[in-house]
Amino acid sequence: MGTLTEAEAGPTFDRFFDSMESLADTISESLQSQVTIEDSNHHVIGYSSHQFESDPARISTIIGKQVPNTVIIGLRKKGIMHQLEHTAHPIRIPAVMEVGLGPRLAMCIKHQQEILGYIWVVDRGNLADGYAEGIVEKAAGIAGRYLLKQRGWKNRQDKALEDFFWKLLTSHYDNEPRIRQEAESWSILLPESYYIGVIESEQTIDESFALRLRQTIDAYGGQRLLFMTAEHNRLILLFSFVFQVDGAGILSSFMNRLLADMSRSAGGGLAAGCSPGYKEYISAATAYREALSVLEIKKLLPYHARSLMLYDELGFWAFIPDIIERKRSRTRSSALLEPVKAHDREHKSDFLKTIAVYLTLDGNLKEAAAFLHIHTNTLMYRLNRIAELTGRSLKETDYRTSVYLDLLTEETAQVNGWFQERGSGSAAISP
Repeated sequence: MGTLTEAEAGPTFDRFFDSMESLADTISESLQSQVTIEDSNHHVIGYSSHQFESDPARISTIIGKQVPNTVIIGLRKKGIMHQLEHTAHPIRIPAVMEVGLGPRLAMCIKHQQEILGYIWVVDRGNLADGYAEGIVEKAAGIAGRYLLKQRGWKNRQDKALEDFFWKLLTSHYDNEPRIRQEAESWSILLPESYYIGVIESEQTIDESFALRLRQTIDAYGGQRLLFMTAEHNRLILLFSFVFQVDGAGILSSFMNRLLADMSRSAGGGLAAGCSPGYKEYISAATAYREALSVLEIKKLLPYHARSLMLYDELGFWAFIPDIIERKRSRTRSSALLEPVKAHDREHKSDFLKTIAVYLTLDGNLKEAAAFLHIHTNTLMYRLNRIAELTGRSLKETDYRTSVYLDLLTEETAQVNGWFQERGSGSAAISP
């Protein structure tokens, strides 16, 4: 490869560049071709303003301010990204027309072994060998220094924003004006309303998971992720909707879609809880506790609370942890359950499990019988026998509600054990 002489380079690169736009324009003027500069995540940080013919990949990149995933995937499949990222000098890339990319001269911008970004120059056959490579290589050095400086500033800002978020979550501020004043000092535009969501993983949250989540939300459109922070196996989000949200349907749809998409990339093992919407940021700590309470209930009763995600939809489930705590301080167990438990001990029967299954499955005889692997007639016999033992019918709303709550809060471990069987396969039904 030929080297760039001082005369060829000219004085245009020996000056301060206040933006990547001006650097891209300078490269473009030198090479008479279109130029795009990206960061390590393929977000566009500068592109030349000169008008030449362009290909679909560049048009999509400029419009979306980011290289489309299809282009990156296509380049990776052909090994081009690997070659680019493991070469210290600019390389010529042939056209990859299946992703709309014409020929390019490209270079990976690096600091030591760390990838900082990329420079792409459209090759219309007018790029002189050696000279063009020299221009791009010199520009990569300038872009690298700019990106390192920006990263240092971004790291400081990210740390300050994370501290601000944790202060919101831990009731550090004593009034709303103080919150808004600090937000303004960091140029944070606080949305009119917001939600706090918590995603919990079976494993420790790492940077790649957090990055995937941010990219996933960005790809949806219609949402704004303002803050995100990780704590062990939890990722805590403060987000808003670009448009006004009425009712819980859109929020539920967004959270379920996000959890499903992230579960696929993480291989499952995720749970989520989300607060209602708030306008006052002094309420962020309350919103955080509400999101955590959803996760607490899902841990206490995984099967029963499996579909719960929004605090606004918890209903009586919100009080289950408090009921369990109060019951722990009592020495006596439920008088309503005692006759059934005594019968089970004496006759080695499954009446307590029968009640739990019957009530959990909304009193559906067919489903409950199938779950218990018994005939519906057998289930009817058991329910009638339970009514004789207790002197009460499970058709009575107050009685069935009290029994159900006692089961969930006093026999929690047993109930969870019974419902681990759910979905494990069908068995023959007894006559």
